[in-house]
Amino acid sequence: MDDLIQYRLAMAVEKLISAKILMDAGQNKDSVGRSYYAIFSAVRAVLARDEVDFSKHAGVIAYFQKNYIQTGIGRYRRTI
Repeated sequence: MDDLIQYRLAMAVEKLISAKILMDAGQNKDSVGRSYYAIFSAVRAVLARDEVDFSKHAGVIAYFQKNYIQTGIGRYRRTI
């Protein structure tokens, strides 16, 4: 499971780097898309830690909202 978590976090970082490059090039709409997928990959890493996965974005978002945002766990967030 740790390999999957690390893979998803690496994908998140890769997408975030791409988003920055696109933003610097003035490609703001494409940068937003890459940023979304960076966050989505990071959230999927959290779900992998919980041994949970969904085939649709809505499932990932709903699970994270219910189990992390609404529980207050997010208040201990940190800046990367």
